[in-house]
Order: sequence, then C-alpha cells, then structure tokens
Amino acid sequence: MNYQGHHHMKKHCPILKPIVCEPVHVVKNHYHKAIQPIIHPVEIINKHHVIPVPKHEWAVVESDQEGQMGNLGGGCCGPNRRR
Repeated sequence: MNYQGHHHMKKHCPILKPIVCEPVHVVKNHYHKAIQPIIHPVEIINKHHVIPVPKHEWAVVESDQEGQMGNLGGGCCGPNRRR
C-alpha cells in the first residue's frame, strides 16, 4: 500500500518491520530408472543311467573224437553184408 498521495496519513501510518513466517515446504518428487540385477540361479543336473542291451556271444569249443573203425566201402559191416 502506497499512501504517498495522502500526505496527512504519512504521519499516522508508520512503516512496520516485516514478519517472516516459517517456510512452506513444497516437495517435487523426481524418479529415475536404475537397473536392479535379479539373479535366477539355474542348476543343471546330468543324470546318467545304465540300460542293459543284450549282445549275444557264443563260446565255441572244438574237440577231436575217435569214431568207429570200419570199411568205408560198405563191404562187411553194413546191413547189406554179403557172405
């Protein structure tokens, strides 16, 4: 209020010392992205299983035996024997 135009009021309106109030806080939030690593541990387990697979093998044994002695020409020892 400026009362300079009213000369008579200048004597009656002294200039007062200002009153300073406590400040009002205005908070302006600002958000910024930051990478947050999230670790997901994975444990790989390799299981080994034995499966029987048949494999046929033959154990061959060879031997020599003596047979009966006889006339291979069929002369005297066969059922058609001649006298």
